Amino acid sequence: MRMRCRLRPLVAGLVTAALVAGCSGGTATGSEGGSGSPKRGGQLILATNTEPATLDPATCATYGWERCEPIFGTLLRYDQDMAVFEPGMAESFESADGKTWTLKLRSGLKFTDGTPFDAAAVVFNWDRIKDPKTLSPAASIAKKMTWSVVDPLTVKVTVAQTNYQLPWALVLSLSMIGSPAAIQKAGPDFGNAPVGAGPFVFKDWTRNTQITYERNNGYWEEGKPYADRLVTKTILQDDQRLNALRAGEINVDWSLLTKDAKKMAAEGFNVYKEPLVGGTGLRINFKDADLKDPDLRQAILKAVDSEQINAAVYPGDRAADAFFPPDHAYRDDTVGTYPKKDLEGAQKLFDSYLAKTGKSSLSLTFGSYAGVPLLEQVAQLLQSQLQKIKGLTIDIKATDSPTLQKSLSSGTFQLAMSGVLSQQADYIYDVFHSDGTLNYSGYANPKVDKALEITRSAKDEKTVADAYQVVNGEISKDAPMRFWRYQTGHLYTPKYVKGVKMSALSATFIEGVWIDN
Repeated sequence: MRMRCRLRPLVAGLVTAALVAGCSGGTATGSEGGSGSPKRGGQLILATNTEPATLDPATCATYGWERCEPIFGTLLRYDQDMAVFEPGMAESFESADGKTWTLKLRSGLKFTDGTPFDAAAVVFNWDRIKDPKTLSPAASIAKKMTWSVVDPLTVKVTVAQTNYQLPWALVLSLSMIGSPAAIQKAGPDFGNAPVGAGPFVFKDWTRNTQITYERNNGYWEEGKPYADRLVTKTILQDDQRLNALRAGEINVDWSLLTKDAKKMAAEGFNVYKEPLVGGTGLRINFKDADLKDPDLRQAILKAVDSEQINAAVYPGDRAADAFFPPDHAYRDDTVGTYPKKDLEGAQKLFDSYLAKTGKSSLSLTFGSYAGVPLLEQVAQLLQSQLQKIKGLTIDIKATDSPTLQKSLSSGTFQLAMSGVLSQQADYIYDVFHSDGTLNYSGYANPKVDKALEITRSAKDEKTVADAYQVVNGEISKDAPMRFWRYQTGHLYTPKYVKGVKMSALSATFIEGVWIDN
């Protein structure tokens, strides 16, 4: 059955449009993402360019969704074809007023350790997320919610302010439920040996190489998962992943590169596309002792040249000049766009900063990804661009993904390369609201806060659109995150891989994917 709570109309329209755009370039179609009946057996090997720090659902539902969904499943799913939420581990999540919600779980669910997947398990996991000691990125969402067990299959959820977007949390950040017994037994080590009730069972993890899963024969969804075995690999370089796909070493590849999507479609591979909200960009720490100065921040932003970055690294992609692309319904340039490249203006603002502080020069640290060639190239270009401001030195500190993520979430950075990608506009709340889950920049703009709250509470489409236009203009002018291109998520598969349907964060619900031998 479909969820009775429906997606906000404007967001639904956005996602539906994205899906239509994704039906070209070799994208498979049909109810299972391909013709024919699903078949059981075989091995799926998926590769991406990042490594999660942990498989603890309190964290990896936000960072590492595609690695953890196979273990835990999700309480809700989102169907892009129909633009509706659908049942997952839960049967329904309903509300009449956007404040009081009722979560109904499936009966008879069990974790793979034999313990019950019930309302008490959900509450245990959510209590743990809310506990500051867990350091969960979903804590800022959880702390605005209260919940209680009504009966073994029912949880009552209450939020202080109307939020018709709350079902997204049960697809993403609050979606994954681990075995309370296993969590209590393993303690801090649970993220290395997770136990869930999802379609696959975790087997082993070789750090920075691969995670192996086996089929959960007790999974609730009859016939699924179709594959007997799943492997998720970490391959940092895009060209290496493409070559691995061509050689048959992997059979599902993830990418953000438009040029590669065109290439793989021409070579006869399935190409699944999903235009995304957000992207990878330069994140500025507004709470840093130096960068809290608005003149310094604006000087940095006026030195960024996204046209140069795209020409050198992402040929064919559109350079970003505001958060939303030019043809987006939520964009109004009269409200604001990214600061335009202006080295003379940047220098004046920087000199003003030096005069105020009594400094003669400044050195800033720029955290970036190590071992990802394209992002390393972007980091070097940004370094060169910013250092055209006389007296400013940018020191690149390249680390692996978990280390960089830790510096972001702890706020111990000055400048950093950071990605925030989703298929839904409500994700912006988490990144830019002053109390947002992913607001690592410490950004606080009362206009943005008010507008984002309207996007959750209003029912009128025009009211929501007007609010998002304010958000787009303000976060473009302030640019706590400065993207350089508009991104599309891609999955590539050989023709024999069927059932791929783009889902949260450009991944797929892997239990529905099958191999046509």
